[in-house]
Amino acid sequence: MTADRANDLRAFCEFANRQLANGGAALTLDEALDRWDLENSSEAERGATMRAIQRGLDDVREGRTVDAFEFVERMRQKFQPAEKP
Repeated sequence: MTADRANDLRAFCEFANRQLANGGAALTLDEALDRWDLENSSEAERGATMRAIQRGLDDVREGRTVDAFEFVERMRQKFQPAEKP
């Protein structure tokens, strides 16, 4: 992300005003900040993000994931202290 622009409050204010003028009033603050980050990210950052998303999609397609409940149970078993007799 270009540090100068990304940390420029005036530039962010102009960005927010453009969002509001173009139908962005329904955006949450997090969504607006995500758009700001995307608009101010470098090609390298966008490429890294796209590769990470693709790796995640590949993992799902290849069955290399577990659901959240199974993950929590595995962590509980791994880190819960053994009961003493």
